[in-house]
Amino acid sequence: MIPYIVLVVVILLILLISKYRSILRDYNSVLTRIHHGENEIDELLNKKADLLDSICESINNINDNRVFSSVKKVLKNNIDTLKLDKDLAEIYLELKEYLLVNKSFVPEEELQNKINELSELELDLEATKTFYNDNSTIFNELLDSFPSKSVGKRKGYDYKNLYTFKEEELFEILKKDNKKKKEA
Repeated sequence: MIPYIVLVVVILLILLISKYRSILRDYNSVLTRIHHGENEIDELLNKKADLLDSICESINNINDNRVFSSVKKVLKNNIDTLKLDKDLAEIYLELKEYLLVNKSFVPEEELQNKINELSELELDLEATKTFYNDNSTIFNELLDSFPSKSVGKRKGYDYKNLYTFKEEELFEILKKDNKKKKEA
């Protein structure tokens, strides 16, 4: 009788250890993808900031009044990538609105190339943020489910914040602009 109990206990221990290792592999796998996404987002945000700064400064130099605030100020004031993304997205939306509203503004070829590059970069950034968000959601779900929740607590893991997308805000700006045109 005792050998059967010992055998059952050993089997249970093996199953528990196996499950624990499986959970650790899940966490490590998703964390690796999250870190990859974070690094790529950082790189893309820096490129976006450089392009936005160059484009906005060029437009400011063409106009009598400054149209855009300095992107460099935004960079100095941001230590959080999520906030930096939000602030750069606002400037990007202002730029898109400016280009939509000012149909008579025809940028020189070099400036137009930068605007096109910024649009392509924005698509890459959205795809990378989606990749990051998907993996962060998986990570957060691991933290919410048993038994991985207890492993996550022991490891000191905390929930990951998700990036937001600004396309809805662009549509709101366009709606407001159309409303103003209709009222005038």
